Amino acid sequence: MLLARRRRTGRLLLAGLFVLLLVASGASGFWLATGRDNGGTETETEGRPVSQVRRIMLAGDSMTQGADGDRTWRYHLWNHLEPHVDGLDFVGPYTDPATPEMILPVPTTKGEDPESPKEDPAEDEHDHHGHVEYQDPHFDQDHNALWGRTLSDAATTIQQDVATHRPDVLCVMLGINDLLWPISEEKMEGLLRGYIESARASNPNIRLVLAETLPIALNESDEGFSLRTYVYNETVRSVAADMSTKASPVISLNVAQKEDWDVDSDTYDGTHPNAGGELKIAAAFADALSNGYGIGPTYPRPLPIAPRPDGPHPVDVGRANPPRASRVHRYPGSCD
Repeated sequence: MLLARRRRTGRLLLAGLFVLLLVASGASGFWLATGRDNGGTETETEGRPVSQVRRIMLAGDSMTQGADGDRTWRYHLWNHLEPHVDGLDFVGPYTDPATPEMILPVPTTKGEDPESPKEDPAEDEHDHHGHVEYQDPHFDQDHNALWGRTLSDAATTIQQDVATHRPDVLCVMLGINDLLWPISEEKMEGLLRGYIESARASNPNIRLVLAETLPIALNESDEGFSLRTYVYNETVRSVAADMSTKASPVISLNVAQKEDWDVDSDTYDGTHPNAGGELKIAAAFADALSNGYGIGPTYPRPLPIAPRPDGPHPVDVGRANPPRASRVHRYPGSCD
């Protein structure tokens, strides 16, 4: 981690065999498969500290990595959790937001062909050393997210990533880049199961939060893509329920439903989160970690998001990102 912080410890209270519970913070949004022991049913664990859980890996694509000048939702999650989780450590092989060279144009309307990376995004990340910075660097910047990364790519590296960086909790938001091309439900399910199995090969007790894909502008015009995302999100829920164990529980998280996600209001280009969108993603993961695993408190509500004076797009009051127009102009049509 990049920042030295105070330390605090706690306890884990999770028990049982399989029982699927809807764990909600006021409304539905994520599912936790826990279990039953001695005839009792495990219930919501909000406020219960988890023993020695300090290391959290945030894994994903461009929505998690962010671009030059972003705060990212990782910033908000860190600053929410750090005062409450002593010894908190975000871990992963990367620290920077994406450089301009890493950003690929991807379709926002039907008929545009997505550009496929010529190499693994991980190799591309190491090839470019342009100066990039966060809008606010005051957070633990370690992460495991790359612009354009697919679940297929990530499944080949997650075992080594977990072995090297030793996360206790793995928060995952992947899959949308795979779905830009025709791919079967069976293939996506196999990739997701393989990803979980590979993470567990390095840490049999790892806890997971699997986020469903967020809607993007392409959903409105491309029925095939929209159907693939719908089916994949159903798969995330079913795989989380099926693969969750007492030793390694899995939560599925529906950010869009939980935070009332709106593509026009919560993104700056039809895909990537703006300041308000970053807050919503952070809040959803914070609630999942709190309610599911007893890590930190739930995110304070209402979220500090208000309409901009020049339009409907929200801003984070007092922490608004600078205007995105320059970045959108520099990377026309860019998304994941």
